[in-house]
Amino acid sequence: MARTQLGFDIGSSSMKTIVLHGDTIRVEEVCLPENMVDEGGNIALPHAFVQFLKQMRKELSLPGGAASLVLPPSQVICRLVTMPKMTTQQLMMNLPYEFTDFIQGVADQYFCDYALCSPGEGESEEQGIPMMAAVAAKERLAEYVQMFSRAGIRLKTILPQEMALINLVKGRKNMGEEFCFVDLGHRSTRITVVWRDRVQATRQIALGGRNLDLIAADELGVDAFLANTYKVNDYQGVQSASALTALCDRIAVEILKVINFYQFTYRSSSLEGIYLVGGGAAMPGLRASIKETVGLPLLSPERLLPGAGERAAAGIFAAGAAMGGK
Repeated sequence: MARTQLGFDIGSSSMKTIVLHGDTIRVEEVCLPENMVDEGGNIALPHAFVQFLKQMRKELSLPGGAASLVLPPSQVICRLVTMPKMTTQQLMMNLPYEFTDFIQGVADQYFCDYALCSPGEGESEEQGIPMMAAVAAKERLAEYVQMFSRAGIRLKTILPQEMALINLVKGRKNMGEEFCFVDLGHRSTRITVVWRDRVQATRQIALGGRNLDLIAADELGVDAFLANTYKVNDYQGVQSASALTALCDRIAVEILKVINFYQFTYRSSSLEGIYLVGGGAAMPGLRASIKETVGLPLLSPERLLPGAGERAAAGIFAAGAAMGGK
């Protein structure tokens, strides 16, 4: 009997939820109340968030049972590392030292985990064992578990965006081994290339949906929060405003720079296209600018989430999280 899997992805402006049950997929996206999430991606109003979760659980008729949550890059560090062959106990003792340049405080304040990668071309155990390793603050993880628990949801798995993408593409041999995701988020744009069971490259561009909102707000004479709704619905043709179109072109050029650098670094790269995900993927003008500038086909996220329809772009990370909770 198919088991229901539930995944959550809390962005800076909306929460994405996915329900997987056998071959059926349901994707839900709900706007977060203003100021619910701060600049660092943290839940600024924990009590209000619990009430929000309770309300959404009821309105969306979400099933009970265990759930999975994907963490934003601001709250977890995930990277490809190579470690000498050692016991699991030795590995867990040594992993924190791989993150000394990124974490503050003592190692006991952080939780480390890893996933072994299959050897790549020319790699051998003598050279070291490749793995995706991640570290996050224990206090932050406990806060999420507590908030979801108070809303009646048991978090079984918490994982980084990178591992959610790996879960999503793992084993899809009929689609090749290399996948490029461009996450058009609210605060930034993030490009991630997954090769087999590892993240080959990731870069962040400090431009996102809120920059477009500010332009729309100026064009329409409203605040940025309301401008987001107007932008999405192309109110008074705001998506065609010259300043907004220029910013779409600028974002596309920055994406092109990242992809060109990646292909220069990995000469054997054979990207067949890119997947546009996140809230900005629903904006026709931005999609058109990226397609024209980057020169690679825009692949439909529904290839990875059959049955999710046009909401597939929003549910990618939540789906990867749910798959990791198997």
